[in-house]
Amino acid sequence: MPELNENIKLQEIEKLEKELAEKRASIESVGIENREAEITKENLGERQSQAISTQQTTTAITDDKEKTEEIIKDAKGIKNLDTARQVKVLVTLAFEKGIGHSIKVARNLNDAYLLDELHDKLVGELRSELVEKGKLKEI
Repeated sequence: MPELNENIKLQEIEKLEKELAEKRASIESVGIENREAEITKENLGERQSQAISTQQTTTAITDDKEKTEEIIKDAKGIKNLDTARQVKVLVTLAFEKGIGHSIKVARNLNDAYLLDELHDKLVGELRSELVEKGKLKEI
């Protein structure tokens, strides 16, 4: 009879070991699924970041192209004016669209004298007004 008791105990131990092995497998499976879900979320986040970065780059390129076209358009508009009128228009552009835009238009005309005259006008006569309107920073 002691052998029978011992067999029952061995069977119970085997049964418990089998259940334990199943539970460990189940836990490992859930752990793997959770890690796979984490990896998927990470990949999704990376893909979203890449998509946003691509969209921002595309927008920046489009904005640059539009600005370049606007500079060329403004330069063509004043190309045939005399220098004094060109300077007046460029000063107006400096107030309306910014000094950078005005200088780029002047450079697009490939006239060093005009660029120098614009500089003299902006620095000499209009500097304080540009600072007041926030188009130029006070040093």
